[in-house]
Amino acid sequence: MSKQRSSALDPDLAQRLDEHVSFEAHSALTYFSMASWAEVRGFTGFSAWFRSEATGEIAHMTQFIDHLNNRGFQATIRTLEAPRSEWSSITELFEAVVELEHRLGGQIADLIELSHKCSDHFAGSFLQGFVPQQITDTAEADEILDRLRIVGDDGRGLILIDQELRAKAG
Repeated sequence: MSKQRSSALDPDLAQRLDEHVSFEAHSALTYFSMASWAEVRGFTGFSAWFRSEATGEIAHMTQFIDHLNNRGFQATIRTLEAPRSEWSSITELFEAVVELEHRLGGQIADLIELSHKCSDHFAGSFLQGFVPQQITDTAEADEILDRLRIVGDDGRGLILIDQELRAKAG
């Protein structure tokens, strides 16, 4: 028996939020794949940073599931496409990170816009909570990519960035 909620979601918004659950899950798997790639190539700091990002995406996925469930909509867990697992360099890998973070930000913005169109202040408030972190994550990814492009293939520069990311990952 399902519970009726007084703050029911607009069906279109519910569907888009539900689809975003899968995008967060795929993002987490992508970060785990990146962590594995980096680890076996000696980039243990990058690997730790990617694992930390994956954990964050799982937390976001859980928050979306909770929001949907709390509003009377059962989240659907879909089969996911396997994430990419090979990159030619750490710079190419980080180009994929930047693309992923920008896509995440764009999807959050689109969901916020839809919540406004549906006059769903609960969903809008929920989604606004992701904005500061997404801005930070996107800026950090952009900065790391910029730094990787500066150091190029210089091993010393890559080691310094690797050490810095290990410290950030905790």
